[in-house]
Amino acid sequence: MSRIGWWLIAMVLASASSAEQGEAGADFEQLESVKAFDEVVAALGQMRTMILEDSTSEREAAEGMRFLLRTLAMSQEVTGDGYPQAPHFARMDSRRRKIGGDNPNAEYDNLVWSGAYDYKISGNVGTVDHFSFQALVREPSGRSRSIGYVNERTLEPDADGNFTLWLTREKPEAPGAWIQTSGGDGTMLVRQYIGDRVTEELPRFEIEVVGRKLLDPLPPSTDAEVAAGIRGTLLAMGGLGRLHHYVSPTLAEPPNQFALRNSDDFGADISSADNLYVIGTYGIAEDEALIVEVEPMAVRYWNFAIENPWHESVDYLQRKTARTHDDVTLDADGKIRFVIAHAPVDHVNYLETAGHRRGFMTFRWVGERDTKAPLPTVTKVPLAEALERARKLGGR
Repeated sequence: MSRIGWWLIAMVLASASSAEQGEAGADFEQLESVKAFDEVVAALGQMRTMILEDSTSEREAAEGMRFLLRTLAMSQEVTGDGYPQAPHFARMDSRRRKIGGDNPNAEYDNLVWSGAYDYKISGNVGTVDHFSFQALVREPSGRSRSIGYVNERTLEPDADGNFTLWLTREKPEAPGAWIQTSGGDGTMLVRQYIGDRVTEELPRFEIEVVGRKLLDPLPPSTDAEVAAGIRGTLLAMGGLGRLHHYVSPTLAEPPNQFALRNSDDFGADISSADNLYVIGTYGIAEDEALIVEVEPMAVRYWNFAIENPWHESVDYLQRKTARTHDDVTLDADGKIRFVIAHAPVDHVNYLETAGHRRGFMTFRWVGERDTKAPLPTVTKVPLAEALERARKLGGR
């Protein structure tokens, strides 16, 4: 090839390289998605400072850093990656991650929907004690309010457990439960409360946009849409990451006692209409234990869970940090007594804090709104005396 030919090729390549560099060097800093990303980074730094200030030990601080990343990961998965045009149910936890004070004996799924579309949810209720769908819309405050709620009683499954739930603007003629939507965007939270993970069959469910077929063309994401998703991640992360500050009681209050709460106390974005709670904080040294005594309740479901200071259930599938109504033994007097210590102990209803000196403990019931939950009694004793004392109280 002549020198002129090589020169022409070199000029074309240089021109293409220059064009690529020009696009790469464009002022993308002004994109809303970039600004939203920077907001997440700034908020993560602020929450880092908060965790370090709230920590009272090296372990709390270390777990707090991991907690922040878990919170970011879950917030992105269940909110930031929401896609109303072709939605999916995103599992909120993983086999190690269980944050936000969630029930360790449950599974939670979330999706993002838009009032511009109609949706059909199909599935099977399985055999769990409690199964519910809650549709939420975001308020200007950043919190959410409920616009519809159905559970295992109102889903109206057929004899085989199959059901249909419509999330639509107008009531459909086809059979099934119905939640009415309107303009704007929202989320849907699914709760599956499990009495026994070994024997129970979990519900199965999927969602489709009414009128859309699989692989129908979808428009590319816009800067505004990506930014909205990132800011949704930011809102979720901020709420979950600060839960130990605004859910009462807090760690600042005296430990080893309980307070009665229900969904009205927490808000629809935290609790469902069926949920009743007795929440407290614990504080025990390595050589101490708690004896928690409670009257059993005639309700559809209940469990008792231990959390660390950041409302995490640490290693919930590998440690006995929670028990359900299917996983306890009653004493001779009809009461249930738990022994809580840093590590497993030889008691039929033991629970461990996974070595944490302080944190949260939560009884959760699924019952009627007027159910009067008894407040458990809590006694702190030396670890060496805990087992014998608990056995004597139970008449063993």
